[in-house]
Amino acid sequence: MIYQQEHASEAAAISGFAERFLRQGEARGEARGEARGQAMGEARLLRRLLVKRFGEPSDSIQQRMAAADAETLALWFDRALEARALEDIFSTGRQTLTTEFADLFQEQID
Repeated sequence: MIYQQEHASEAAAISGFAERFLRQGEARGEARGEARGQAMGEARLLRRLLVKRFGEPSDSIQQRMAAADAETLALWFDRALEARALEDIFSTGRQTLTTEFADLFQEQID
């Protein structure tokens, strides 16, 4: 209290800094919470689709889904709509291209 009275301008500057710092921290926390909530929603929808199309996902797939961000989960959801197997959904780019090439090749044979 005495410090604030004797050094009012410094106390006001420190107080202003603390308020800005807290607001920035709150905004970051809210953004992280929103992103995590969106990812959880995407994961829930992807899991429902996987169960319906392929049965209960393995623990390793569920762990991958839990660790993924919303963008990755949305990509996997899109793949799951047309995938023939779980491997088609969770594969990396080269594996996916190989699967797509095999599908095209099969179409040419048929």
